[in-house]
Amino acid sequence: MSFDELQLFSRREMIIRSVIAVPIAGIIWRLWNLQIKKGDNYKDLSKGNRIRPKTIAAPRGIIYDRNGVILAKNIPSYILTLVQEDVKEVMKIELVLQKISQTLKIPMTQLQSSLNSALLDRKKKSFEPIQIYEDLTMRQIALIESYQEEFPGISIDVVPRRYYPLINTGAHVFGYMSKITKAQLKKLPYNKYKSARIIGREGIESVYNEQLIGSDGGKQVEVNSIGREIRTFPNTIEQKPGNDLILNIDSVLQKKVEEIMGDRKGAAIVMNPHNGEVLSMVSLPAFDPNEFSQGLSVERWEELSKHPDHILNNKCIQGGYSPGSTFKMLVAAAALEMGIIDHETEILCEGYFKLKRKRKYCNKRSGHGYLNVVQALEQSCNVFFFELSMEIGIEKIKEYASKFGLGLPTNIDLLHESRGLVPDKTWKLKRFKKEWLKGETPNVAIGQGFISVTPMQLLSYVNVIANGGYFVTPRIAGKIIENNPKKGKLDDKSYRNIIETKIKTRDVDILPETLEILRQGMEQNVNTKKGTGRRSRSDIVRIAGKTGTTQVISFQTRDKIKREKGEVEEKFKNHAWFVSFAPAENPIISSVVLIENGETGGNAAGLTKQIIEYYFTEITSLPKPVFDSTPNTESSTDTPHLNLEFY
Repeated sequence: MSFDELQLFSRREMIIRSVIAVPIAGIIWRLWNLQIKKGDNYKDLSKGNRIRPKTIAAPRGIIYDRNGVILAKNIPSYILTLVQEDVKEVMKIELVLQKISQTLKIPMTQLQSSLNSALLDRKKKSFEPIQIYEDLTMRQIALIESYQEEFPGISIDVVPRRYYPLINTGAHVFGYMSKITKAQLKKLPYNKYKSARIIGREGIESVYNEQLIGSDGGKQVEVNSIGREIRTFPNTIEQKPGNDLILNIDSVLQKKVEEIMGDRKGAAIVMNPHNGEVLSMVSLPAFDPNEFSQGLSVERWEELSKHPDHILNNKCIQGGYSPGSTFKMLVAAAALEMGIIDHETEILCEGYFKLKRKRKYCNKRSGHGYLNVVQALEQSCNVFFFELSMEIGIEKIKEYASKFGLGLPTNIDLLHESRGLVPDKTWKLKRFKKEWLKGETPNVAIGQGFISVTPMQLLSYVNVIANGGYFVTPRIAGKIIENNPKKGKLDDKSYRNIIETKIKTRDVDILPETLEILRQGMEQNVNTKKGTGRRSRSDIVRIAGKTGTTQVISFQTRDKIKREKGEVEEKFKNHAWFVSFAPAENPIISSVVLIENGETGGNAAGLTKQIIEYYFTEITSLPKPVFDSTPNTESSTDTPHLNLEFY
């Protein structure tokens, strides 16, 4: 081999060595970089992919009625979750979502929307699961489990979902559940971050939300390359279920009252006038709170929130109505307390009351003749109370209304209670920039004009008459059961504390003799031939009550509509009231029934009779819970002895 050939060979050998050496050097450098320089970092990252923390949501507390019937519980809901980190290592997230959409028949836009919403949370780690769909069917679950390898990063989780077994019954009492807002989420303690993702809105679910929410648990799980759980490590933190709630509501009575009310619009409440326990609260029309737990569409929410009958409002505490003649007991009380009349004082009713040149007519155009206060309440004579109002004056009417709790919130344990309105001179001047006119006082005296009350306020005022002179705060919740990690039975030792809601009362400065006269008037209103509430007369129990009929439009407008259209539309008909208590001689329940556009108070009286008779023939004969329901203003730590399964 010549010298030139040797040089050529050497150059080629050097080039070949260089070509081989460069990638080898690159590989060596890469190995050094991964294993030595960044070894600890990748070791931690690898461990993070393999072993992951998993938060376990605690079940929300169960809600029971006073007899142990479940009113709100939790059922399993299967949700679809995605872990970004597991998807990126195998394929694009978009492709996985498309496969899910095609396989499970879920709109791609819905999956993408859920993902995008979660990605807005910058604090969310790539290995934390993102919920992209909820309430999977059994068929959808089977498809995911069978073809798990086709869906990297996708897994199924089980979370509790609120369920109301009685559907519409008591919807306004319970309220409903919805997703927590971002602002509320930031305020949550770390151990409630998952359990409180769905919180109570309105009703008992909202008022007692803090007590009903449990504390999260947690565990560490090992996952494979596509995110499927391989095993769970033993150092699990048990979740703590939320506290349970026992209401004063009787679900059997609640359903019966709703049945009696039928498809009418309005409200009905049954209470214990002595301790404020609300046995039944009905607001109609109602809604199904389960719709909210399942997730409402925007269209359905718009339909419910803008319903012409205000379907989401609890009319028992939010509806403002003129009280009509049910207000007359208060005017009578003011006149008796002020010494304007006594039980024997008689006033002549000629069928009208004359104020200057104007006449205000009685409900009986021919007149009632001479009446005392008991007879005036019995026959609901307008003229009697027109006359009294001119001597009492609007300021004193307002004063006595406040004593009975009208124009003030009752402080029931529900949200958004209306204050109602009892007008006076100051109010009108501030509201309309006009002086109070004398002719406006008689209107207020018969529960018309500017005055507005809620059914709950009206019943609380009647309770003062029924119980002998004290105002009691109405209560929906009866007991809160704390520390129940095992979810056992009510007689289990796992129940460490039972908190009874305190009864709050205040004395009303009204003479016993005055209250007795009011009771007589209400008793005669029901139990005599001339009484306007005679449709509520019962052979089973003696009822005391008072009718009320309130105008929606003026008589002049009504007459005009009749002339033009022949009949008055449903929405323009009078509202019908009836307030009552029974037995008249020793009341143990009180009630109020309001029928919107129900025409006359007698119609409400007829429904009340059915409610009260049902209570005294069916409810009182039912087995009572063994745990003591005696009023107690102190917290109790006794364990009840009622054998009930908790779900």
